[in-house]
Amino acid sequence: MKKLGGFIGIVFCLLLLGGCGQREILFKEDLLHNNMDNYTYKFIGESKHFYFQTGKVYYEKSSQALLISNFKVRQNVSKKASFSVQLYFDNKLLYGAVDSRMKKDELESIVIAESGNVAKIDTQGNQIGESDAFLETKKETFKDSIKLIAKYCIDDSCEEEQFKIKYLK
Repeated sequence: MKKLGGFIGIVFCLLLLGGCGQREILFKEDLLHNNMDNYTYKFIGESKHFYFQTGKVYYEKSSQALLISNFKVRQNVSKKASFSVQLYFDNKLLYGAVDSRMKKDELESIVIAESGNVAKIDTQGNQIGESDAFLETKKETFKDSIKLIAKYCIDDSCEEEQFKIKYLK
């Protein structure tokens, strides 16, 4: 009987420890940066070694705004690792350099913020106003066009991970 109780105890502990490794990612308001009201989408994201807790995008007639912050590195990455983040819209780089590297605390303090007015075309076909990879998106295509990549490197060996984005609104 003691052996059965010990076996059940070990199995219970392993199940408990396994469940504690992956916690649910909760949305976190970023009150220090662009605090958008009436956002179009609110989202979070995660990959095997990273997650972010704040994602908001706002589309209103001719203006748009984006905020992604509160990045975290999970505990299962080496202390010797260096990191980078790149944000793409329709495979066009908006934020980050593909070959950049930073420390964990630098990655966790990243704030990706973009806003502007959508460019218009005048009668001669000239573009008037701003344009970049984000400003070229539309509310209807945002979810299909965004791609956020995190990379960690240990010495010269690097691994890339794409965030899986979960929309909350």
